[in-house]
Amino acid sequence: MIPTNPPIPAPLAARPDPLIPPAAREAPPAAAPRSVEKRRLTGQRGEDIAVDYLRDSGWRILDRNWRAPAGSGLRGEIDIIAEDPAGALVIVEVKTRSTLRAGPPAAAVTPPKEARLRRLAIAWAGQRGAPPHRLRLDVVSVILREGAPALLRHHRAVCGS
Repeated sequence: MIPTNPPIPAPLAARPDPLIPPAAREAPPAAAPRSVEKRRLTGQRGEDIAVDYLRDSGWRILDRNWRAPAGSGLRGEIDIIAEDPAGALVIVEVKTRSTLRAGPPAAAVTPPKEARLRRLAIAWAGQRGAPPHRLRLDVVSVILREGAPALLRHHRAVCGS
């Protein structure tokens, strides 16, 4: 008979805890996080609803999803740039939610977000030859509801503009 070495025990972390039933040892299915794609589609739907609302209200859409040119040092995008019926140039930030768990959509436009939008607006105006002092910042809040029409609220001249 050839002597054999006893098996090397598994490290403690690899050993099953005898106090935990086998069924509970299996990793629970990961909760499906809200995917980036789903958020993008939700935002796109909200923007489409906002554009339809603005056009129906007599606004002229000048640009959508505008980003500063590469190398400008600016990041982010302007959802909608439009001209209202009175001729004012308006930067429209669209905030869309499907629930109010995180609060109302417009609450997401914080002072840092406002400052970033203002810098982007100045860059857009410079590129288009528009006077930046004429730009106004509005927020359109959209709440998507399952099986019901979306709720929309237009917040004009927000954030101290």
